[in-house]
Amino acid sequence: MYTQGKHRGQATVEYLVLLAVAIIIALVIFAFMGWVPGLAGSLKERQAKLFWASTFPLQIRDYKVTNSTGGATFQIQNVGDSKIQINNISMGGLNDTSLSPSGTSARLASGESKIFTADAIICSPAGSTYDLENVSIGYDTIGGIPGQQLTGDRPITGKCLSG
Repeated sequence: MYTQGKHRGQATVEYLVLLAVAIIIALVIFAFMGWVPGLAGSLKERQAKLFWASTFPLQIRDYKVTNSTGGATFQIQNVGDSKIQINNISMGGLNDTSLSPSGTSARLASGESKIFTADAIICSPAGSTYDLENVSIGYDTIGGIPGQQLTGDRPITGKCLSG
């Protein structure tokens, strides 16, 4: 025989469980979309690295920015068919023409990868995140068109390293 008093709290418990599930789903969605600070930072950095590793004819295979005078370090690879000379890197409102290596040492054969440093790009303090917008790499195609620019749609994003 059914008694009404035995199942009195069942509706309340079911409601609370459904509410908890909805809140958890919302938090996961917000975290993936970047609306919760700190939870999506690494996802945003991975997306930026994937984007810059898929550009043509130059790819930024890896990068880091330090809070000291070391500036920024980029591993740039030529994925085109022609030899390319890197002239400058600009981002975040800074234009760094003092790249190392520079001149003929900044030439990349097809498929070649080199490490470049840019001293004018610095972040602070260590551990903070940075978003360097308006990223552009100036380059010349050796034996081809000089004065070209590779401009990206995504910022260079990451955590500021001590160094």
